[in-house]
Formats: sequence, structure tokens, C-alpha cells
Amino acid sequence: MSDISLTILDVGHGNSAVLLDDTAVLVIDAGPGTTLLEFLTREGITKIDVLLLSHADRDHIRGVISLLASQISIDLVQVNTDSEKGSDTWDDLTYELDCANKKGKVQFDVGLTTNDTGKFDKGKIHIEILAPTPYLAAKGPGSTDRQGRSLTANSASAVVRLSKVGTPLVLLPSDIDNTGLENLADSQTDAKAPIAVFPHHGAKPGMGDVIMFTERFCQVVAPEIVVFSIGRGQYSTPQPEVVAALRKTKASMRILCTQLSEHCAAKLTGKDLGHLTEKYAKGKEKGVCCAGTIVIELGRDGIVIKPEKASHIAFIKKAVPNSLCLSNFKPTIHDHH
Repeated sequence: MSDISLTILDVGHGNSAVLLDDTAVLVIDAGPGTTLLEFLTREGITKIDVLLLSHADRDHIRGVISLLASQISIDLVQVNTDSEKGSDTWDDLTYELDCANKKGKVQFDVGLTTNDTGKFDKGKIHIEILAPTPYLAAKGPGSTDRQGRSLTANSASAVVRLSKVGTPLVLLPSDIDNTGLENLADSQTDAKAPIAVFPHHGAKPGMGDVIMFTERFCQVVAPEIVVFSIGRGQYSTPQPEVVAALRKTKASMRILCTQLSEHCAAKLTGKDLGHLTEKYAKGKEKGVCCAGTIVIELGRDGIVIKPEKASHIAFIKKAVPNSLCLSNFKPTIHDHH
């Protein structure tokens, strides 16, 4: 077992990832429910060193509420402001974080930008914040950028990249939209990574053509492996045209969905989920996982992804009659993932 790993949790429709880096724990987004808390509890983790919230959408932040009410301690929570977010969840969360900050229980900081690259490093993994820039974060949702493009909370989503010894490993772009992606590209920042969680769960990322966005994302990031963090029966993600555009870009690309999309199977045709990792996953209880909770080991042996590819593909071929991910899939001979 690697001492360094990134776990992409099956939270249903939402995002949460946990980096275990030697003795430090860094969490990026908390998902919509209690999955993060369940995972940490089962893993015996009692302290989070850093919790980064990419933006104020409920499916990325609501899980923090249960954390604050638990016995798990959090040293630092860092977010960007969003004056347009009128949800009760955002209002309650910021209030509770402020109260915890006043009591000295949590350091609650506002402002998560490219200036914070390296600030959260605790072990061997380098934490880069590739977006937003201070300019974009300062402009904020409801305004426009220098090109007159409308900015939303998604436009200023924090884009986090993990690297090791100068080698990019994983990109977590949250819900970045067309405007955010173009600002990232305009900044001439190197955003390439072999593994990427696809923005906005594979749904339409704001205004513009979803196929063009997917092609642009692949151009900027050049991923070899793409993860969709989705909830079966919610929002019909990932959209088939997104997966098709990914496959057209790279025929050998490995595509993993945390839960089984209804586009792939209208009904569940198989309950044999032996390929899944042993980690907690929201979809396990109802048998709706596809890849489930994904563990990416980042140790001395390079990148190792679980569930293992062969057993995962065997499950898909057996139980998923119309799988999007295997359509036009052409595996390579030298595939170590």
C-alpha cells in the first residue's frame, strides 16, 4: 500500500477528494452529504490539515456541515467569496466557519488563488492552484472579465493540480466553465495532467457548445484518464456527446464514472461489484456504483489506479449493455493504468 494516495470519493452528484500525503491530510471539496465524514471515520482519520472548497455550490460544500458537528478537527478551511450565492447552505456554512474561527477551532481564510500555490504543501505532493488568478477572484461572480465574458461561481472555480518532483499527476478542475477555461488558457499556465476529474460532472459547463468545451479541455489538459463524479439518476451525466468527444480525442483514454450512468444502463443488470475498492462509496448500498470510490496511489511505483482496469472493464462488459466509456475504445499495449 502506498503511503501517498488521492481518493476520489463516490459522493453521488458532487465532488470530494482526499489526499493522504505521508502524515498530512488535505481535502478538496466535501460533497453534498455525509460521504466524506463516513470515509474519514472508517479510515480512522481524526484530523484534516487543509480543507479547500473550490466554490460555493452545494454539491461541493454541504458535507462540511457534518464535519463541523463531528469529532474530526480541521486546521484550515480556505474558500473564495461568492456574494451572489444566495443558498441557505452557503449562508449557514460561512456563518458556522466564522464562529469556529472566532473560537480558535478552525482557521477560516477567504481567498484561494494562484498565489497560494505551494502554501498547502505538507509532504511529497506539491499543491498547485492553477486558477483563479487574483484578478478573476477579485472580480467575482456577476461581473465580466477583460474580454467581456460573464463570470459565474463556476468561472472562478479553484483548479487544483497535484504534482510530485516536478511531474504533474492529477488535475481537479471543479466546475470550471468556458470562461474559466479560457482564462486559464489565456494565462499560459501549464495545466496538463495525466489524470483529470472532468468539470461539472460531464454536464454542459455554462454557455457554449459542450463538444467544443470538451475538445478545448483536452487541448489544455491532455488527460490520459478522465473521471466523472456523478450520481445515478441525477442530471443524466455524463452527457453522451462529452464522452464521445473525449474518445474522439484519444481512443485509448480510460474513462471512469463513480456511479453507473443511466445512459449506459436503464436498469441495473448485475450486482457483482467485486471490482470495487474497499473504500466507502455512497453508491455501494444501492448497488449503483460503476468505478465507485477511486483510489490513486502516488507512491514509488508510479501511478496505480484502483479499481484495477481489467476487472473494471470486465464488469462493464458483463453488466453494462450500452456503456459510453467502451464505445470506440482502443486500448494500448503499454497501458500501465
